[in-house]
Amino acid sequence: MFLRIQTFPSINAANPFSRDAMFQFFDRIKMNWLPYFKQAAGVTGLPVTLLVAKAAVESGGNQKTSNTAHVGLMQIGKTTIVACLDYLDGKMYSDGKRWAAPQQVVVRATPIIRKFFKGYGKGETIHADAAFALAASDTQEGAEFNVLMGSLYLHYLCQHPKFIDGNVLRLDKVMSAYNTGPNYSFYKTPIADTTGLVHVIRSSQLSAGKKDETSRHILKFCGQGGAFDLLFNRQYSLS
Repeated sequence: MFLRIQTFPSINAANPFSRDAMFQFFDRIKMNWLPYFKQAAGVTGLPVTLLVAKAAVESGGNQKTSNTAHVGLMQIGKTTIVACLDYLDGKMYSDGKRWAAPQQVVVRATPIIRKFFKGYGKGETIHADAAFALAASDTQEGAEFNVLMGSLYLHYLCQHPKFIDGNVLRLDKVMSAYNTGPNYSFYKTPIADTTGLVHVIRSSQLSAGKKDETSRHILKFCGQGGAFDLLFNRQYSLS
């Protein structure tokens, strides 16, 4: 099924980061990590601009951050890394359903993962601690693996029907789910636009801190002058 990516901004609120700050984030990714994002885009079929925009919002293009639970360029956690590997193995469970990555994604991802875990796909189990340690490491290998895992998680979210309205992929919902988790009941609430999503989140059962964090996260991506706006509307070029 063909999905049209939602256009932004659909909210009358600005990105909390300045335009200059966003350009610094993009510059950092472009100068240091862009080949890994292009590779992950080739694996997942997602636009490289989407992946770079996500990393800019998550880490500002900084591989090493102060967060120890969610790490690296894509700020991904241990349980999510395990879920992504399960997604490739066809044994990921979410919302009471089993999820399996499309075969072409598995075929493209496998040789990359085998660079780090040679027995992958040959009966060898990748231990969660080892996978997380690699994703958290301040190395080129760590950056490559981290970007791939974060991109696979985005791929899963972009396939989920709860984030698709008709033939429109709601990236505001995807960004919220990446930050907060995809299983909250408020995603079932009819939400016409990003403004409505932020309102629902602020009225949800999330803690006050998480409401603020997630709302700001959505604005950094979807707001006026946000990562999506700047990259998809070609105000910044990755070429």
